[in-house]
Amino acid sequence: MKIYNLKIFKENPGKRVVSRVFYYDLLTILFILTVYCITLAPTVYTLDSAEIATAAYSLGVMHAPGYVVHLLLLHLFLYLPVGDVGYRSNLFSAFATVGTVWLLLMLCRRIYQRCIPALVAGLSFGLCFYVWSVSVVAEVYTLQGCFLAALLLLLWSWRRSGKTAYLAGSAAIQGLALVNNPATALWWPGLLVIGLATPRRHGLTLRQVAVISGMFILALTPLLYLPVRSAETPEFVNVGAFDATGVFHPAELTNITGILAYLSGKQFEPLLFSHLVNNFGPEILTFLRWLVAAFLGIGFPLGLWGIWELWQHERSLTVGLLLIMGMHALFFISYGAFDKATMFLPVYLIWAVFIGAGVQMLNHTISPRAAELMLLLPVALLFFNAPFVNMRHAWEPAHTAQQRLASVPPSALYLARWGDADIMRYYQIVEDIRPDVDIVNVFFTSYDTQVYLINTALEQQRPVYVSFSDEALFPFFRFVTVDHGYRLAPRKSNPLFLDQNQE
Repeated sequence: MKIYNLKIFKENPGKRVVSRVFYYDLLTILFILTVYCITLAPTVYTLDSAEIATAAYSLGVMHAPGYVVHLLLLHLFLYLPVGDVGYRSNLFSAFATVGTVWLLLMLCRRIYQRCIPALVAGLSFGLCFYVWSVSVVAEVYTLQGCFLAALLLLLWSWRRSGKTAYLAGSAAIQGLALVNNPATALWWPGLLVIGLATPRRHGLTLRQVAVISGMFILALTPLLYLPVRSAETPEFVNVGAFDATGVFHPAELTNITGILAYLSGKQFEPLLFSHLVNNFGPEILTFLRWLVAAFLGIGFPLGLWGIWELWQHERSLTVGLLLIMGMHALFFISYGAFDKATMFLPVYLIWAVFIGAGVQMLNHTISPRAAELMLLLPVALLFFNAPFVNMRHAWEPAHTAQQRLASVPPSALYLARWGDADIMRYYQIVEDIRPDVDIVNVFFTSYDTQVYLINTALEQQRPVYVSFSDEALFPFFRFVTVDHGYRLAPRKSNPLFLDQNQE
């Protein structure tokens, strides 16, 4: 017996049963949305969140690979008349994950034909620590999860119904996902297995294939944003470099060479595959710890059982899901970013599908009551994770940025690291606070450029501040503690000054 033939409702459900399903979904997504809104960051946050909000507001250019679709959708969302730009950017992440949960509910219910496995899968995913934590601040991974859930639902619907519209829709979604983040091409082997490992593919005509291909190509058109907008020199660009005079030179995105370099992640080239040779084993163990912790340990064996049982009934679906999860996981396991735990969001989504299969088998092999008891997993996730992901009082990054800008003299030079620089730029661009201050994100400078830039500014009697303490600069400059940072002053023994005096 196929797993998807196990019915909870009658073969021809009436309006009452259909209404029950609708209300299950509605109550679930409203519950998740309420949880997210209660724990949502109240304004702009640090790290990538400030960059995302600023770029979307000003129609700028984010760091590679651009996340163009996310940026454009968020720009439209910012017209919503609630809170400030930072809050709305955070709220967009919440809505994106709520959409993912809704799609996941429909996917699991259509595969397993029962509500309990779908509820456990959807709620467990939405309340997973790594998913919840990026759903209460502005982040790019939430929309990526929404794309994947939509793709899986459309491809499964194509497998069951044979309607070409589902296949064309999945091609369009994959095009948008690819433009948003080219790393989604890692999903293609698995998606192809799910979409084409079915006898229905033999019924496709050449015309239908042409329409499907056309939908994919049409979905790539948001990519035109990069050369068009770059040619207009937007106020906020986060790819390029500062020169020794403090002038920022954006990366060239008006030609195909520059665009391909940008989309390939050349900006972060030192991080790509940095753990592949020397540290791959420990990184795999770290990833497995994250996966186990994501579902409090309980979801890991349940997911493994789900893989086994799904394999018995839907082998091509199982292979496709494992390929998507494995390709994505292997790429990011080898990636060198310090905050990559949340980059595995598609993996957590696939594992939630497997958890649903495990719950279905509890219902089938043990008892319906055993399956219902698995609803305790999302309950445990809710109470365990809430204290760690609650951002409703996260005002400090915003207040710190405002105080830094307010406390410096006119025309000051302020060097800051990624999160600090972007949140200060947010207030300059979005709130028009202290645009006279020159902010340099040191990620886009070399060490020698920093030293020369600081030295030149001090020679010109210009106030120079930094948001960080750097021992490499100690021989050249004195760090005078001020509110939320340091003011730099030259040392008498500074070799740079001595050389200039000798000249």
